[in-house]
Amino acid sequence: MKQFITFLKGILLGFVGLAIPGLSASTIALEVNVYHPMIDAISNLFNKFRRSALFLIFLMLGYFTGGFLGSYLIDTIYSIYPLVIITAILGFIFGGMPKMACDLKPGLKKISCWITIVSVLLLLLSFSFFVIKTEQVSFDNMNVFDLIILFFIGVFTSSTLVIPGVDFAVLLLSLGYYNALIGLIAHIFDFSNILHNLIVLGTYLVGYGIGAFLLSKLIKMLVKKYNNECNFASFAFVLVAPFVVIKKCVIDNPNFSYSNGQLIVGIILGVICFVLMFVLTRRIEKKEIVVEQNV
Repeated sequence: MKQFITFLKGILLGFVGLAIPGLSASTIALEVNVYHPMIDAISNLFNKFRRSALFLIFLMLGYFTGGFLGSYLIDTIYSIYPLVIITAILGFIFGGMPKMACDLKPGLKKISCWITIVSVLLLLLSFSFFVIKTEQVSFDNMNVFDLIILFFIGVFTSSTLVIPGVDFAVLLLSLGYYNALIGLIAHIFDFSNILHNLIVLGTYLVGYGIGAFLLSKLIKMLVKKYNNECNFASFAFVLVAPFVVIKKCVIDNPNFSYSNGQLIVGIILGVICFVLMFVLTRRIEKKEIVVEQNV
């Protein structure tokens, strides 16, 4: 029964992580009281292998199940009503900004925090322009260099598993890989291309798994020692995400189209998503305070 509960919590984390940009899966993990057991299991995988592995297996099975469901939902709707999905994503992102902006207050007078946010912004924008250039990232006809980059994308994005507030989907949006990964997961069982899909997804997951293990202790230490700088870095990812969404999905997308009906629905849905995210982040903020007081 305990493992089944862990599996269900994993489904929630996976769905949130991929389907709702702006809402961190690790933050939701705090809400459902699975965050600290997860970090403990990752950090002590070899020290307490049997217990840690059993917990992580059920959590990750749920995570991948939720991720598949979320990816299929987003990919299916996006192909038919792209503007609706884009405005919903932007609503979620902007709705989470006020809470993140409040987290920056303790570091506003620190030069290191401003150096961090400027550096991260420049790196992300440079990546968007010079590494993935102007086209949308695609997993078709990938060469060895593309797979190496994807491996390190997996290592990098694994940090979202252990840092509350750093969102997996927003990070992928900032790097330009969100739509490609969503489409890959949604069509992973396309048997006409299943070998290619498994190689690409496997490369990403190997990087993600290695990164989650290696970075868990390091990131915990960095967040504890450089909490303000980490908050500024997280905010930089959020600032870049709307730019990447609009640039990749609208400006640089020759197939983008919409109707007046989509525009109206999109605006309404965007506002709803903004309000929903704003309310959720306030509720989760209170939960985090309680957790910190009990640690």
